[in-house]
Parts: sequence; C-alpha cells; structure tokens
Amino acid sequence: MIASAPELQIKTPVIFSPLAVVTISIWGLILVIPVIISMMLVSVMQFGALTFLVPLATITLATFFLPLGFGNPYVARLARSLRPSADHAQDIYLVQLTRKPRTRSGFLALLEDADDIGFLSFSESSLSYDGDSTRLRVTYDRIENLKLQNSGWRALFAYGPKTTFSISGLPDAGTFAFAERASWHLPASRKNASEMFGRLAEKIQR
Repeated sequence: MIASAPELQIKTPVIFSPLAVVTISIWGLILVIPVIISMMLVSVMQFGALTFLVPLATITLATFFLPLGFGNPYVARLARSLRPSADHAQDIYLVQLTRKPRTRSGFLALLEDADDIGFLSFSESSLSYDGDSTRLRVTYDRIENLKLQNSGWRALFAYGPKTTFSISGLPDAGTFAFAERASWHLPASRKNASEMFGRLAEKIQR
C-alpha cells in the first residue's frame, strides 16, 4: 500500500501578525511586575528572613504561572477561529508550531519562538495542523524521528516539552516542533504536552 503524499501549505500570517507577537511579549509583564515590586518591598524592610522569603515566594509563584506570562490566554483567543469543527475534543490541541529552519526571521523570531499558532488534531489515519499561516496533512506512516524536546532556557526548562518530528516526502520542510499553548500554569502545560505526545505515538504505533 502506497502512503498518501503529505500536504503542506504556507501563506502570509493574518492573525499571528507582528502586532500579535509584540502583544504576547507584553503579557510577560504580568509575571515581571510582581517580582520587581517584591524586590522594592524588601529594599525598605529590616534585614531578616522575610527579605529572602518574599522574593523567593514571588519568583516561585511567577514560575508556576509561566504559561500565563507567555500569553497563552491571548493565544487561545487569537486562534479561536482556526479550530476545526469536525474533530473530537480529546484529539485536538491548541499549539504553536516552530519549524527548523525557522519560517520567521529577524527581531520577531527572537521575540517569539513560535512561527505559527493553530490546532493539532489526530484522526484514525492522519495528523492535521490548522494554523494561521500553515496547513499540514500527513498520514502517520510518513512521520519520522518522533521525539520529545525540552522547552529550553526561554521556558526555564520547565514548560511542557515540544513534540518534534520530520516528514518523509517533505525533505525541504525540515523539522516540525509543536508546543502546547492551552495551559495557564506549569502542571497543566506538562500534562497537556505529555498527553499530546503520547496520543501521537500511539497513533503511529498502530
């Protein structure tokens, strides 16, 4: 049986625009401002245990809500119109797509490590990605080098890992890396990322 050829379509982004990327970056202030305030607070406090505990507690709390600082609620609102209506809820995930080599370049690529946002879904025979600028359809037998990739220093090595793979039949497309963007805190991020990878691995093994 001959595997169906993969389909990859790329167009100019509309929703995930430069303005949207800058707005997502501004969401980081939600976590930075409390840390700055805690530092200012301890600077006027008498030296003691609280001068260590207050900043530590603030940084710990900010880290716990790291996905919120990544602007995930805003990403969910941006991508709402991209959600496929025919897929089952348990088989669809709000994600960012990062390709290697990168689709974006320059300052925006440094500001945001996502090339696109959209929804990754799994049917019985194929994987689909419906994004703002990228559309991908590929049968599971075309997926190669599936693995989990650490989120890296930008996400403090704590955010849910990325699901990465290459595609047989698309040698020039490089590597596709999908990271979940539906969570508001780290435990949910890691849970969603693990579930997404496990679901895809299960489909490929069948």
